[in-house]
Amino acid sequence: MTKLETDIKTVLQQLKDEVASETRESRRRYFNQMLELAGRLQIIEPCQKLYDAFIADDHDSEERHSLHVRCVRLLDAVAYTNAKDEQGIYFNERPMPGELEVQEFFNGRRFPLSEDVCVDHLIVKAKIEMQYLNLSSSTMGQYWHSWNEIRRYCNANNSLCYDVRLIHRFINEITEQYHAGYIKEWKWKINRKAAYVLMEVAETGHFRWKPIQKDISCSDHDIEEIRKQYSSSLTCRNLSKATIGLHDYVFRRAIEFCRIKTAEDLLCLSPEHISLAICKFAEVCNRRSMATILPILRSLLHTFHHNSWVKRDLSGIVMSGFVQRGSVAAYISDKDEESLLNQLDQECKRSKAIVLLALRLGLRDCDISNLTFNEIDWISDHIRLIQIKTKGPLVLPLLPDVGNALMDYIINERPQRQDHYPYIFLRKQAPYNKLSSVYPTCSQILEKLKIKPINGNGTGVHLFRYSMVHKLLAAKVPHQVITDALGHSSKESDKPYLSMEKSMLKLCALDLSVIDKISWEVAR
Repeated sequence: MTKLETDIKTVLQQLKDEVASETRESRRRYFNQMLELAGRLQIIEPCQKLYDAFIADDHDSEERHSLHVRCVRLLDAVAYTNAKDEQGIYFNERPMPGELEVQEFFNGRRFPLSEDVCVDHLIVKAKIEMQYLNLSSSTMGQYWHSWNEIRRYCNANNSLCYDVRLIHRFINEITEQYHAGYIKEWKWKINRKAAYVLMEVAETGHFRWKPIQKDISCSDHDIEEIRKQYSSSLTCRNLSKATIGLHDYVFRRAIEFCRIKTAEDLLCLSPEHISLAICKFAEVCNRRSMATILPILRSLLHTFHHNSWVKRDLSGIVMSGFVQRGSVAAYISDKDEESLLNQLDQECKRSKAIVLLALRLGLRDCDISNLTFNEIDWISDHIRLIQIKTKGPLVLPLLPDVGNALMDYIINERPQRQDHYPYIFLRKQAPYNKLSSVYPTCSQILEKLKIKPINGNGTGVHLFRYSMVHKLLAAKVPHQVITDALGHSSKESDKPYLSMEKSMLKLCALDLSVIDKISWEVAR
């Protein structure tokens, strides 16, 4: 009796106590077909070649194909052949270690890991470290599926142990597949996140949830060093983090648009390169953004020449564009506002509270997303906060509909946290941290209702802020009251808002009687 016949006999013996007699006989018939195929191929023991041939011999029947795969899986488990299916996945993957075993394994170990550790142990360790997030079973199932893909990737590269270089290679490959359209965005994101979780656990022994920071480093080492020196020079000028980030964006985009690959390419930068970069910037930025981008680009080119990174000072060829800043601010019509308020009853409680804070009180996006319990004075019906943008104090009345919407969200919908988390508006999915922005909430509702603003096409929180001012102006509310409600510290900040006062704008219109007359002759 050959080894193949012996292993098949063992499989059938195991099935005797596990399945019905009819099912066992069905498996016996399929295994007999496998033996006939093995005889024609002159194969006497279980192997990948036999499995592939048997699965392919399905006569174009999905049911027959499925049953052949099932028989191969049973035989592979008994024969320990570690065979793989058409997708390169093992028919019988080795079981993961238990949590107690993993906790004992890592007990006393130092991080970052400096010795070979089985990737299976690290995966289970990562699962344990994520338990504090209280993720749903379906979400954890997605992570588990992604970790299994990483595990198979490591096995396919002949590595059972964790290797950070291999994980980075996995991330690069799935990113290339995503950009090429071979995998969907959600799958790429969860696989990438699962890989980053493993790397963090291997580095620190723990996992703390945070968004994945995009890798913005330049591909060329010399260009990246120049970028770092440029960023350091900005830091020495005591610029804000946001301003430094904007300068860095212009640097990276300019390098990309000018098709700079190496330091030698940068040294030979030409006016044609700059013209190309400006055209590319204009394709991705609006006119107002270009008014900000171009001065930074001019300063960047001057810095390039000052540090001898380019041969010529090309900053003089960058001219700032003209931007008309006297346009009337956009706002929502009374009819659209009524539709919006009616729609809020159909939205979730969080969305309703957010929109009312923006529409009734004119709060900025950053102030809504950072609103805390301590800033709500329920006794005196006031909101008292320090504005994120201006750092100045702001006191607003807690209007009944706004207060009721806030209380309804807090009591009936806001996710529960064990700690005394100060922020009111939280994510709907774990981890339940504060919102980074409420822009998506506002824009999605406006898009759903197909609301087209008057005098513009804005969709953000500021549109609600402008709309509130428009109603106050229509009600003849004094300008100083509006300024105080907006939290402005400068009269210049009021100009875009007060431009909506039609009666005052009419007084600024020129008399058309002077058209077609020669003014200097009249004066003479």
